[in-house]
Formats: sequence, structure tokens, C-alpha cells
Amino acid sequence: MTSETERAQTKRKTRSLRKYEAEAFAQVDAGEAPPLELFSPFGPLIARAVMPLDLIARLNAFADGHVRAREGTEFLLPKDIVAEGGGASLARQTERLIARYVQRMEGAAVSRITIDAFWIVSQYAGTPSPVHFHSGDISGVMYLKVPIIDREDDEEQKTYISGRHAGHINFLIGGKQRFSKSLISFKPGVGDFYVFPGWLLHGAEPFRGSGERRSLAFNAFVEVAEA
Repeated sequence: MTSETERAQTKRKTRSLRKYEAEAFAQVDAGEAPPLELFSPFGPLIARAVMPLDLIARLNAFADGHVRAREGTEFLLPKDIVAEGGGASLARQTERLIARYVQRMEGAAVSRITIDAFWIVSQYAGTPSPVHFHSGDISGVMYLKVPIIDREDDEEQKTYISGRHAGHINFLIGGKQRFSKSLISFKPGVGDFYVFPGWLLHGAEPFRGSGERRSLAFNAFVEVAEA
């Protein structure tokens, strides 16, 4: 007969390993019979939320005093700006997104979130963010301003690999493997907030056009509650 101790040990082991197992969520191609279920279970999860306009306005109001017109720059956000707004602050809203992300991926509540830094990146035409990864467990990118793209329809016909200059953010994993995807691109929109593992390679392509691409990024470390 299995003892309570053995059951508890099995439960802990199962939970610690289950985070590596994908769930069976499918897209359905119902164009012809029979319907075809398409699963994409492997690899990291990228989450996206749209943040409130009042938060975007607060962050832009601060950043406007630090950005140099037509000249790219990068700077850290001070703690008072990060905490401004109480429950609606950048810090609290980011922490809630991180907790939801971890719960979805590992099936466990977060016991502690330590945000290492928030910083803003201001870029103009022709400036890329080369492919890179971050140091934290969880990272993210939020868009505060997006530029006007020259000949946008033409650029949209291209991909990151074929030389698109539309300022998309691109996430990459693996290499060129048949029957496997290794790249996904997203067109930035004001308020879009992407959350993803810090180790996931990503970069922003340059754009041709006018205006500023202004984004916010963060690094965070997380601890998960024990059962």
C-alpha cells in the first residue's frame, strides 16, 4: 500500500516534471473533410497583452524629456517612475503579467518576482537591435511609439530573412529544419507588451520611414512557490 509520504513525493516529482510537457492546444483547419488539427507544442511561449493608454502616456511623458530628436538613445527608468500609479503602475502590471505567464507555463504560483531593471530604447530610421538574449528568467518588450513606414505594403511582402525594413520584432529558435518553424515576427503596435523567456533570441529589424520607434524592456527573476 502506498504511503502518504510516497504519494507526496510522487506528487512533487510529477509537478516538477510536468512543466516540460506541452498541452494539446490545436489550430483547426476545417477547409475540407476531415478537419485537420494542427499542433505546435514545442518551444517557448510568447505572451502578448495590450497595456492601458494612461500607462503609455505616463511613460512617454517621462521619456520625452530624455529622448534626443532623430538621435537614438537608451536609458534606465528610475524607481519612482516604475512605481508611479500604485496598483496601475508599470511595476505592478508587469508583475501580474509575469505571474500569469509562469502559472500558464509551469502550473505553479510565483512566490517572488525580482525585476532587475526597466529601460527605454529610442530608435530612428535605419537602426536595428541585433539579435540577442537577456540575463533574466523572464524578459519583455513594450512599445510606446511606432514610426510611419515608407512603402509599408511593399515591405510587408518581405520577411526578416529576405531583408524587410519595417521595424518588426523577431523571435528565433533553432535553425532551418524541415517541417519545423524557427522564426516568428510581430509588427509593433503602441501598447503591445510581449513577455517571453530571457534566453529566447530576439531582435528588432531596422525600418525605413519617419518618426521614432520607442520601446521599453525589462529583465526579471522569478521564484516559484513550493507545493
